Amino acid sequence: MKKKKIFNIIGIMTGTSMDGIDISYISTDGINKVKILKEKSYPYSLYEQIKIKKINITNISKKSIINSHNVKITNLIIKYLKKFLKEFTIIKKGIDYISLSGQTILHIPNKNISLQLGNPKLISNFFKIKVISNFRINDIKNGGQGAPIGAFYHKFLIKKINTNAAIINLGGVANFSLIYKKIFISSDIGPANAISDDLMMYFFKKKYDKDGKLASKGNINKKIFDLFKKDRFFRKKYPKSLDRNNFHYLIKELKKIKVHNALRTSLNFTIFSIMNLLDNKICSDVNELIFTGGGRKNKYLISQIKKLNNQLQISLIDDYGLNGDLIESQMFGYIGIRSLKKLILSTPNTTGVKKNITGGNLYY
Repeated sequence: MKKKKIFNIIGIMTGTSMDGIDISYISTDGINKVKILKEKSYPYSLYEQIKIKKINITNISKKSIINSHNVKITNLIIKYLKKFLKEFTIIKKGIDYISLSGQTILHIPNKNISLQLGNPKLISNFFKIKVISNFRINDIKNGGQGAPIGAFYHKFLIKKINTNAAIINLGGVANFSLIYKKIFISSDIGPANAISDDLMMYFFKKKYDKDGKLASKGNINKKIFDLFKKDRFFRKKYPKSLDRNNFHYLIKELKKIKVHNALRTSLNFTIFSIMNLLDNKICSDVNELIFTGGGRKNKYLISQIKKLNNQLQISLIDDYGLNGDLIESQMFGYIGIRSLKKLILSTPNTTGVKKNITGGNLYY
């Protein structure tokens, strides 16, 4: 490794929402310095999104199937990264590393499975730039959930903004990060956009319910909502993690009812997950919720959270001069350098690993 303290790195995030690729070019030391150089979100075309959501890998022993899908996702990442470099006229010589999250397709931590597509070797060969990836492998080997793996960037933001704040990321899955009695804690808490987005695709061939307008016209289906609340996920202690399809059995039920009611009920899944977190003692010192991720744009969702919480300040990460669509791509740039420097990525209180560990592999 070069004897540098600060590196220029491109972070790439393809999230569980499966709605696009986020790319951030940042300068960071992986500790307390982050400067955003250039960044942009690239939404998938409807065709691309449908193709990705149709990837259904239940048997990871079928390597030929995985390799086929891996090539498709890799080519998609290369396509948008090429576009990003050209659009911002970024010279490759100035880039020290690329840090890749990969597209999560299957996440079953109790079976030591967390599969992300996107081949770092091929991407490194194509751009002739070193790539850091596969952050979850070491975590899972050491008894962790493998997710949420980028929590230390949330810790950096919390320390910068408000040490009594909880960051809640609303992607395909909802997760949080906070500091409780000097202990940093992070975990998934429930579904966010995945169910609603899948319903919108099913009913309307649209990507999402803009501002939650359709959900706001519906009523909660008590029978389905009660099934959701009884899910064993909510009996587990933090930290814990979810696959975007963990609640797929409820989507089948939601598809049978009126569309507005289905969307309103799925939105209430997210509200319940957030309120369930706030009822936990670890939130006793929290005075602010800072929302990030695509779900923060759901105005109806945020308004409902505000109604249920008159004691907490409700903010968007954008209120602090950051783009909430690009926090996770910034995150992977940041943890890429932490990985390079062998700094901690996972702890027993963020992913459930047995001890504090680093992670990630370097490809070139």
